[in-house]
Amino acid sequence: MKVLIALATLCLGACAWVAAPAGYKVSIEGEPYVLSQLTAGTWTAISTAVVAPSASRPSVQAALVQAIEQASGCKVTGSDYSREGRQLDAQVDCGSRLKN
Repeated sequence: MKVLIALATLCLGACAWVAAPAGYKVSIEGEPYVLSQLTAGTWTAISTAVVAPSASRPSVQAALVQAIEQASGCKVTGSDYSREGRQLDAQVDCGSRLKN
């Protein structure tokens, strides 16, 4: 019975394991992020840091927007934070590609 309980606990713990999403890995002001495309017009930048970064720093948001524009080749038209500041969601316009 104890083995069954231990095995069930282990299985439930494995279900809670969240793998890092596939995407572009970047570092902004020393904090690790993963950029990924959700839809044709939506990208996210998810913090992979153990401690959540400060979402109130405009420099971080500006750097994440720039990183998403570089990775997508599209212009970010809007963005906001979700998941208690751990994720930046950005809407992109690929019709007006960036001119570099």
